[in-house]
Amino acid sequence: MNNNTLNPVRTFGGLMEELFNNTNNPRFFRDDFFTEDWKQHRRVPVNISETDDAYQLAVVAPGLQKEDLKIQVNDNILTISFEKAEVNKEESTANNPKVLREEFKLHSFKRSFKLGEKVDAEKIAARYENGILNLDISKKEQVKAANKFIDIA
Repeated sequence: MNNNTLNPVRTFGGLMEELFNNTNNPRFFRDDFFTEDWKQHRRVPVNISETDDAYQLAVVAPGLQKEDLKIQVNDNILTISFEKAEVNKEESTANNPKVLREEFKLHSFKRSFKLGEKVDAEKIAARYENGILNLDISKKEQVKAANKFIDIA
């Protein structure tokens, strides 16, 4: 472990020096934070809940059409993804106006989840409503042990 991180007493100048010049500083202070590599590894927020007979995933994906999203199961891995097609930035036309200000963009993403033994991968349902992709993942029916008394002959 680095002894510098254990030092409880730091001067303000020392803190600033550490934040802006140290290679161990937080990722958002480094120049590579907004590189293409960072963009490729972004994660969309996901809420996961459980009921008696299913798991429910809610994936935040505003601004998309349901046709844009890809959901697949391979080797018990559920993958949800969106691949943004690159737009050719040419001269503005009636169908492609010149962008004067761009404060948000749609970004590609991919999230994967390992499905456990309790999940029935054949019974996954999905719906896209109001920018949220909802998945209902049914649990397998469990065989309940029969409770009975056995008479001794």
